[in-house]
Amino acid sequence: MKEYIFMNFKKIVFGLLVTATALSANAQGKYGETEEDSVNCLKYLSLYTEFYNQKAYDDALRPMLEALTTCPAASKNLYIRGANILNHKLKEFKSEGNDEAQANYLDSLKLMYDLRIENFGQRGYVLGRKGTDMLRYGTSDDFKEAYDVLRESIKLTKNETQAGIIAALYQVAYILQAKSVIEKEEAMDLYSELSSIIDANAGGEDSDSYQKAQDAIDQLFGKIATCTDLVEIFTPKFESNPKDTALLSNIIHLLEMQNCADEDLFLSASKNLDQVQPSGDSKYGIGVALLKKQEYQEAVTYLNEAVDMLGDDTEKKISALHYVAGAYLQLKQYPQVKQAGQKILGLDPNNGEAYMHIGDAYFYGSKSVGDSKCAKAGGYWASIPKYQKAKSLDSELADKANRKIGSARAQFPDKQECFFEDITDGQSFEVGGWINETVTVETK
Repeated sequence: MKEYIFMNFKKIVFGLLVTATALSANAQGKYGETEEDSVNCLKYLSLYTEFYNQKAYDDALRPMLEALTTCPAASKNLYIRGANILNHKLKEFKSEGNDEAQANYLDSLKLMYDLRIENFGQRGYVLGRKGTDMLRYGTSDDFKEAYDVLRESIKLTKNETQAGIIAALYQVAYILQAKSVIEKEEAMDLYSELSSIIDANAGGEDSDSYQKAQDAIDQLFGKIATCTDLVEIFTPKFESNPKDTALLSNIIHLLEMQNCADEDLFLSASKNLDQVQPSGDSKYGIGVALLKKQEYQEAVTYLNEAVDMLGDDTEKKISALHYVAGAYLQLKQYPQVKQAGQKILGLDPNNGEAYMHIGDAYFYGSKSVGDSKCAKAGGYWASIPKYQKAKSLDSELADKANRKIGSARAQFPDKQECFFEDITDGQSFEVGGWINETVTVETK
């Protein structure tokens, strides 16, 4: 109770005296206006510092507040440590469920951040701390103010914004758009802004933190935007600026992330970007969009060009080649399916899906090789080791591979048919043509 009464008194006096002092801080000395102020300031600084170093935060609170009212420009550490002290008290009140005391202390903490800015600058950085603490200890009534504070912080700090601030801002943006306090379009535009800051910090010493922030905002963005939302919001922007490379890249990224590559806008944006700024990424995007529309032949043209242009982006190259293999399978161009699978293995020798592609090429293209009924089963025989290899590398492919193996065995020729062609069970057999594999003969 004593603590609570002190806090109410402190809130009133601290709010009046410290604000007044801050307004005149530039007109007075570092340790106060008068000699008496200087003596008291040094006393309070010494007392709070001693208690702070002992982690006696309750004892440090009063001299810390007195120092702030007497000499607000004395030391930036006064604000840094003062925020730590108030955070300590706020955690206590939050765990106790003492909402009124928590609200009082949060008001004081906000004021402390404002005073720090007034006396020591760093507005963008300090507003970031202020906004995150408002979210941590405030109620839903504080969220819009916290959002505005964090927005201003990021506007000032730009690419130097800390990863935690990015994650905090988008978390509150998600909450506010869900409550219709801000428009969904604003939350979606904010996502692009924050992602660009994260991209600017990729590869830096704190890149792991920024990647975690990206993962966090990706998850929230996925809950906000539907394909319909993206199309409705970005179609007018696209029509107004059809050659704006930054806009085109953003449209492609967002639609792709939300699995909206079958939208006409995705294909239009991708083709425009490819015309203005040809790249492996733009060609990849076009190829994926064409696949969604089942325009397989044109798709493989773009995807193969993408593979040639993607440089060191091995992951995206492999993705493009998986699409290529699937498209060629639809076109019944089985040698090209095998070739795509082999290219994947050249980049990733342990890629189980690549072996599935080759197995499919052999299975569906079996009858294209061989000059007799028994010999035309060579592709079925050749497919099984590929399916077996696939599931040995990737357990998630096991069910699919087993079904394929069963289908291949169902296509085995009769023993009698092969006997008349002088081909017997267990015999090694050379499958020629584009398959070009040595297999072991199996019959029904």
